[in-house]
Amino acid sequence: MTSTTSHFPLPVPLKQDATIIGLVGLAHASSHFAHLLLPLMFPVFMQEFGLSYSELGLLMTTFFVVSGLGQASAGFVVDRLGARPLLFVALGIFVLACSAASMVTGYTGLLVVAALAGLGNATFHPVDFTILNQRVSGPRLGYAFSAHGLTGNLGWAAAPVFFASISSLYSWRTAYLAAAAMYVVILGLLVLQRDKLSTQVAVRHADTPA
Repeated sequence: MTSTTSHFPLPVPLKQDATIIGLVGLAHASSHFAHLLLPLMFPVFMQEFGLSYSELGLLMTTFFVVSGLGQASAGFVVDRLGARPLLFVALGIFVLACSAASMVTGYTGLLVVAALAGLGNATFHPVDFTILNQRVSGPRLGYAFSAHGLTGNLGWAAAPVFFASISSLYSWRTAYLAAAAMYVVILGLLVLQRDKLSTQVAVRHADTPA
C-alpha cells in the first residue's frame, strides 16, 4: 500500500451500518407504537369507565404536552449523558406505562399512563438522530433517515393489529401486559447490542462560556 492510498479511510461494512439502522429503527417503531397505546382503547374506556369525549381528548393532550416539553429539553440531556442511557430509560418507562395501563381502575390512572407514555416518547428523536449521525457512515445517512421515518410508520401500523388481535382473544388488560412484555424484549435486544448504540457526549471545558 502506498503512502497516498493509506490516507483514505477504509469503507464501513454495510452490515455494520445496517445493524445500527435496524436497531434505531426498531426503537423508533416502538415509540410510534406508544402513540396509540390509549387511543385504540377509547371505545373500551368509554364503556368501562363512562368517559366523555372531552376526557378522552384530555388524555391525548396530556400525552403530547408531556412529550413536547420533554423533547424540547431532551436534546440537552443527550448532549450531556449520551443517547444510549436515555434510550434505555425511555423503553423502561414504556414498560411501566403499559403495566400501569393493564391495572387502571379509572380516569386518574389513565392520566398517569398518558403522562408516562408521553415522557417515554419525549427522548426518541434526539436519541435516534444522535446515534444515526454519529454511528452511521456519511454516504449511508440518507438511507438511514429514510428507514427511520419508515419504521415509525410501521410502528403506527402494528399497534392496531397487536391490540385488536390480543384483546379479541383475551382481554384489553392482557393486551397491555403483552405490550409491556414486547417492550421488555426490545429493551433486552438493545442492551445486548449496546456497543453499537454508544455515542460521544459534548464536553465543555471550565474556561468555555456557557
